[in-house]
Amino acid sequence: MKIYLRNLTTYEWELYEGDLKALQKELDSRKIVISDSAEIGNSAKIGYYAEIGDSAEIGDSAEIGYYAKIGYYAKIGYSAKIGDSAKIGNSAKIGNSAKIGYSAEIGDSAEIGDYAEIGDYAEINKDNILSEISLIYHLGLVSEKGKVTMYKAVREDLTDFWTGKYQYKIGKKDKCKAKPNQAIACNDEGWHFTNLQNALSFGKEKVNFKIISAEIDIKDILHISYKVRVRAFKKVKIVNISGLTC
Repeated sequence: MKIYLRNLTTYEWELYEGDLKALQKELDSRKIVISDSAEIGNSAKIGYYAEIGDSAEIGDSAEIGYYAKIGYYAKIGYSAKIGDSAKIGNSAKIGNSAKIGYSAEIGDSAEIGDYAEIGDYAEINKDNILSEISLIYHLGLVSEKGKVTMYKAVREDLTDFWTGKYQYKIGKKDKCKAKPNQAIACNDEGWHFTNLQNALSFGKEKVNFKIISAEIDIKDILHISYKVRVRAFKKVKIVNISGLTC
């Protein structure tokens, strides 16, 4: 195991190598508690006073902040960052490269998607992860009467970039029978939408693109991270992006 701990004198990150038993003295001097059954990935960073519970999994290059607490069977993805004093519940799952803010609390069995960002002091639990407040935390999208406008970059002929086969149509709608599951970010069921800034960033990587918008019902959201997977959308429109930058 190779992990980074703060140097006791300079407070800079310093690499330590060895199994949990060999590193116990270094951990004790920093008041860090790591369960014997926990798995710590290579190059993970563990802050002072952090606590990592039984059978928890910390991914490669993840960072655990000062006083952060990771519950038993929790899974922290690679390169994820857990803020100082944050609390991750038992069996919770934090996606790859996700960022959890200072003193935020992620409840038992809650799932936070890849690249998602949860703000300081936020409280997210299993029941509200696919909620209106979750959309605000993840994407800054505000709903009205249970509906929200989302955006997507498509080809100039309004087909999707992934397959080039699905055709979006102005003013039209579509739906499928997929069930909400925060653990599934991508599969063959549903469609992806996001906020305008993310859609523009993705489109500009493709050079030739258009941005469409659609109305999404909160109850039709299947997964939330830096993008949203949905099982239904309607009222497709082309967005005029002339003059916009990202």
